[in-house]
Amino acid sequence: MRWGLDGDIILYSVAFAAQDDPIAFACRSVRSACETIMVELQAEGIEIYLTGKGNYRIDYGCDTYPYKGNRKQDKPEHYPELKAYMVDTLGAEVVDGEEADDKLGYMAYQHGHGIATLDKDLYGVPGWHWNWRRRELFNVSPEDADRFFYKQLITGDATDNIPGLFKRLGQKAMRPLLDPIEDMYDPAEMYQYVRSVYSDAFDKVGMCVDEKEEILDDWLLRQGRQLWIRRQAGELWSPPA
Repeated sequence: MRWGLDGDIILYSVAFAAQDDPIAFACRSVRSACETIMVELQAEGIEIYLTGKGNYRIDYGCDTYPYKGNRKQDKPEHYPELKAYMVDTLGAEVVDGEEADDKLGYMAYQHGHGIATLDKDLYGVPGWHWNWRRRELFNVSPEDADRFFYKQLITGDATDNIPGLFKRLGQKAMRPLLDPIEDMYDPAEMYQYVRSVYSDAFDKVGMCVDEKEEILDDWLLRQGRQLWIRRQAGELWSPPA
């Protein structure tokens, strides 16, 4: 089985850990990390993906919550050299216009590749997953992948500065609000449930009543397109009919 490897995590973790070390040592650490994952998985081959320039998700943020607007822009020492090493020596592919996560997602969904990552966001993609830190190999079913995504649509993602129910309307996304999704199998049903949760919270706030439907549609579309990990190349998420 071929596996896609989240090269961004390897790159950043080694670059931060090896800031005071020679670049040759840092490069060996990157190679060792990638080779170890390949051996542990007994993989037929590994495709390493790195996030490049541009990201369509930025277009779906807003002034209040720009996509990843809460992150520091400074790169760790050795970052440029390590990225070049991964591309030139290890054959990593730089993914432009989207994230490495997206390439991992649609290569898994369309071509049956496994996903090696520590990033929980990839739980939104069906298939085989490997968490090398926990040494966990597990399969995410299509239903569980959809459930993960629609729960995120309620909770948001603070790491990427994507708002959810609490930041939008001040209501905490408590477990009783999320649990009903566990009993759902149809993405359309999941979406309608999520929208009803937002609608009820909106009514309690009592703001902009005449514009409620338009506001909710806009919020959920923006949040969904930022949260969704692509399962098809070029895909843009839209609410299921």
